[in-house]
Amino acid sequence: MTPTRDVVQTYRYLRGAMVGLLLALLVSVVLQWWLGTGGSCWLGSISAYYFTPARTAFVGTLCALGITLLAYEGHSPEENVLLDFSGFMALLVAAVPTLPDARCGPSAFEESTDEIAAGIGVSVPTLVLVAIVALVVIAAIRVRAVRGGQQAPPSSRLVALSLVLVGVVVVELVLVAVLRGPLVAVAHGVAASTMVAGAIAVMVSSAVRVDERHGKSPAEQATATAYRRTYLTLAVVLGVLLALTVVLHLTVAGFGLTILVAEVVILVLFGAYWVVQTVELWGLGDEQHPEAREVAGVRPWAAARRRT
Repeated sequence: MTPTRDVVQTYRYLRGAMVGLLLALLVSVVLQWWLGTGGSCWLGSISAYYFTPARTAFVGTLCALGITLLAYEGHSPEENVLLDFSGFMALLVAAVPTLPDARCGPSAFEESTDEIAAGIGVSVPTLVLVAIVALVVIAAIRVRAVRGGQQAPPSSRLVALSLVLVGVVVVELVLVAVLRGPLVAVAHGVAASTMVAGAIAVMVSSAVRVDERHGKSPAEQATATAYRRTYLTLAVVLGVLLALTVVLHLTVAGFGLTILVAEVVILVLFGAYWVVQTVELWGLGDEQHPEAREVAGVRPWAAARRRT
């Protein structure tokens, strides 16, 4: 089965949109810093800009990022589950705001803890109910595909990973339901940190499975090795810079921008990873690298249909 031009272009635009959304999130914060404070004051985190005129850009961008991650199909079952996990957590980060930050003075967009709780009481149940419906539909489709021989049964590794991630989601939802008042910031922080952990795991997973996306010739394997090193380097640099940021926060008095710096680092490095992987995957839809390639244990749809 050869992918049509519209399928390949949609795939490419979906990847490109992710980069644009990451850039939009950064731009909204910079514009608020420039227009809202005259370039004189940064809030302590990107999440704190929820309570500024940048709220629409912040929530809209996070929701779009979450949906894009959920819609994008990873190049291995494990990568796909991790992408879905990070996407769902991005939606939770948008739905469960942190507390207002008074670092730059009061804002007309600030809310009381009761108002924050009221918003969470509507947005999170909505998100959960829609997610349950989606999971039921997806599960039914995949069960049918497995029974029809069009898809291999999930591996034990994939099942174990999925159960762990579902457990993390359940814990986060319990925190959202239980924590109120100032502690709502804890629920927000857990969602944000696990979203980042999922993103790092995606980078590592992509590096581990990079050989499967390239041919067996020496030149193609050399290319695969270069991409693997790049992805692992970005993941390691991300982890090291985050650790250095924490050390800076603990050792340098008066440095209150730890979370903001960490979030910017995350966005820039994950964006760099996504750009590099887009370059790697750009040609998978052409004749030399057909995107609809046959995967071990999975029969192409057209061939399966001919056999029924």
